[in-house]
Amino acid sequence: GCNVAVQLGHALRGRAGAWVAGIASVLPFFMLMTLFAIFYRTPIVRAAASQTLLNHFSVVLATLIGITWYKQTRALVRGKLEWTAAVVGCIALFYAHSPAAYVLMLSAAFGAGWVVSPVRDTRFAVSFARVDWHILTMLCVFVLLFALPLPHRYDLALLWPRLAGAGMTLFGGGFSALPVLKTLFVTPTIGISDNDFTLAFSLSPLSPGPLLNVVPFFGYLVDGWAGALIATLALFVPSGCLVVLAQQHLHQLKMNQQFEHGMRILRAVTTAFLAVAVLRIAGRVPLQPVYLITALFSAMCFAKLKVPVYVVYGTVAVVCGLWLAYGALL
Repeated sequence: GCNVAVQLGHALRGRAGAWVAGIASVLPFFMLMTLFAIFYRTPIVRAAASQTLLNHFSVVLATLIGITWYKQTRALVRGKLEWTAAVVGCIALFYAHSPAAYVLMLSAAFGAGWVVSPVRDTRFAVSFARVDWHILTMLCVFVLLFALPLPHRYDLALLWPRLAGAGMTLFGGGFSALPVLKTLFVTPTIGISDNDFTLAFSLSPLSPGPLLNVVPFFGYLVDGWAGALIATLALFVPSGCLVVLAQQHLHQLKMNQQFEHGMRILRAVTTAFLAVAVLRIAGRVPLQPVYLITALFSAMCFAKLKVPVYVVYGTVAVVCGLWLAYGALL
């Protein structure tokens, strides 16, 4: 969503318009998610966020991602090649937990789509200014830093450059980022726990903006207001720069059949990130009937009744709170 705003701003007022539109699209959720993080740090909220409530929120989140996966699969995965790419991607992601695997998988998907494209030998002219080549080189460096298997002692020192590289691989939307961002933030050096991470993604649909609005939340947990600001810039500025550069050749990219075929396979593979995210979230929830009830309730609300996300979370929180209070009285 932010990249669309950047593209529209660039089309209307050039690079200055791209910056203004990008800031305008990011600022609302940056402020709100940072405030969420501030309140989350308070002892009262920490005490209220019991493990039972977090488990129920995890179930709602897994259900929401599962429905998103179903819709994206129906829209993006159609032919044999797309289904093969999606299945292979799921298997690879289930066993792989490193950024290098994510980058290699996405690159291989695009390369395979390019090679097997029914239309071959299509070319397009690319002409960038020197400053544009410098920007592209910097973006490649960010992706390389993200992909390289570095020792954990460098996790904090290189967190923000690696986050910038991670942002260049998030083709599948907000929930597709869950496995990618988890490899960066849920480490012994960074100190963000699984509960913190899951709660942030649970809160993300309650805030305006794209589902990547969790990044200011994580940034604040790492380094306060400065961390929230740097994390937001690190994730959204590089991809915005890429959008501005691609704008110059947008028509040629759309008309290039090999490029479009490669992107089709790439988009099909990104559905694997959603499927694996559901499996990993569900795997942390105890196998108890009460959580199955929450899953059925959430699925009915999201798929059939089209109930807003914040209503579902609020209902689950109230019922869970009453249940815990009733159990304490007994």
